[in-house]
Amino acid sequence: MNADERSVCRAVSIALLLLWSQVAISSPESQVQFAEVAVASGIDFHHTHGGSGELFYVETMGSGGGFLDYDGDGDLDIYLVNGASLPGHQTAEIPINRLYRNEGEGRFADATSVAGVGDTHYGMGCAAADFDNDGDTDLYVTNFGPEVLYRNEGNGTFVDMTSAAGVGDSLWSTSAAWLDYDNDGWLDLYTANYIDFSIENHQPCHQRGLHVYCDPDKYDSVPDRLYHNEGDGRFKDATAEAGLERIVPGRGLGVTCTDYDRDGDIDIYVANDETPNLLMRNEGNGRFQEVGLFSGVSHSGSGELQSGMGVDAGDYDGDGYPDLFVTNFSYETYTLYRNLGNGFFSDVSASAGLAEPTLLPLGFGTRFFDFDNDGDLDLFCANGHIFHNVEQLESSLTYAQKNQLLRNDGGWFADISASSGPAFEIARVSRGAAFGDYDDDGDVDILVTNNNGPAELLRNDGGNRQHWLTVRTVGTKSNRDGIGARLELWVGGHRQVREVISGASYLSTHDLRVHFGLGASQRVDRLDIYWPSGQVDRWEDLDADQFLVVCEGGAP
Repeated sequence: MNADERSVCRAVSIALLLLWSQVAISSPESQVQFAEVAVASGIDFHHTHGGSGELFYVETMGSGGGFLDYDGDGDLDIYLVNGASLPGHQTAEIPINRLYRNEGEGRFADATSVAGVGDTHYGMGCAAADFDNDGDTDLYVTNFGPEVLYRNEGNGTFVDMTSAAGVGDSLWSTSAAWLDYDNDGWLDLYTANYIDFSIENHQPCHQRGLHVYCDPDKYDSVPDRLYHNEGDGRFKDATAEAGLERIVPGRGLGVTCTDYDRDGDIDIYVANDETPNLLMRNEGNGRFQEVGLFSGVSHSGSGELQSGMGVDAGDYDGDGYPDLFVTNFSYETYTLYRNLGNGFFSDVSASAGLAEPTLLPLGFGTRFFDFDNDGDLDLFCANGHIFHNVEQLESSLTYAQKNQLLRNDGGWFADISASSGPAFEIARVSRGAAFGDYDDDGDVDILVTNNNGPAELLRNDGGNRQHWLTVRTVGTKSNRDGIGARLELWVGGHRQVREVISGASYLSTHDLRVHFGLGASQRVDRLDIYWPSGQVDRWEDLDADQFLVVCEGGAP
């Protein structure tokens, strides 16, 4: 949607907002509170967008980061991606990416220099997983420029393997995801690419006499990339071989990988900015077919093209099939696509209560997660506008925005942000959002990255009042991380279905452990794991409130 179209729909959108606000269902206050503890925990990171007033488009889009256990000690460390200086920008220090080691007891220490992961390119996002099946977590960094692959040496250090591995595309890459699309036991890599922007082809743009960041349609789309893991430390560009080269390029921002049709192989969904979202169905023969329009997830339910930013897949309604959620531009609302189980989806954003709370914000990072351990998937949205002077263009909008927590109440999402702690009173220009239980207390915490601002660590206080089970999958025939495995948990006659997913959100990487909220139940009746290799394992009568490590084909 360009600037003129947004202005045209503004009056209609505000009218709808007033209507929806009159019928919105009120919700009791949340007992769970989120506290922002980044600085208190030792995380002193501040993102630099490198701008000097020229409004280069890349300035307003970054950046991300996330959780990973790089040193194999069982707790989550944090990696944060920085920008770089652009023409005219003055800085006393060169901006670099930062790695923080989890010291325990809620404290982090900067380990960037020792680990050797202080990339100085203009950074965007990252994706962490064990690509070489050696038992430690490797790291891929996407950039505005050449990407970087760091191989974990298993001794607290990394080695830059970009050139030797045959990756490192020079296009403007955004989100990335690890997946085993051919189920050969080795993790492949998908990178979403955005637009053909460079400092040299920068165009100054204006709206109503104001200097603004351009709309993305000023620049051509560029194709995404799929790299096949050859199993010897090298990758092959499989974009054409997999049939993706024949797909019309979008402006890729968010990517998630999920087996949406439950046929045993992983499919790819990409949120595109002002171009149709892509759902690439895995044909099981090493090739993909684009079915987004056919399946109902390329546009909104009314056929409108939207500005897809962040994305996730999760079974919010408990029917066993992964649904899709996409954050969009202001006045578009965010979109929830319900999986109908027959290859098709339905846009249920309005009937699920999402229209009113997501009309005005502009969302990026997002994810389904069970913040209160009640057994169903809630939503978090990281918000912040693109235009630094949007208040002068639209009186209803702001540049810095508050993030949102949307609680799932039987399929209706209630915005409980205002009652969920001081972390939701902070207005910033948020971009990435990563999820994981960094303090190992049984509830899911959130890492938020902010454009040209500090990182935020949102500690979940009270989610563990109800019971839980967190599962780490270790593949043997499948890839070591078990990415792509489907976990089905039964408790009290109720089934929860989750997947081990890499990617999701926006520019972010997450805890690969799978978290289940169990409510008042102190035991799990049964846990079935469907591995990418085809192996099916079952465990019965498990204690709640534990971190469970499950090996493919073995006992817990």
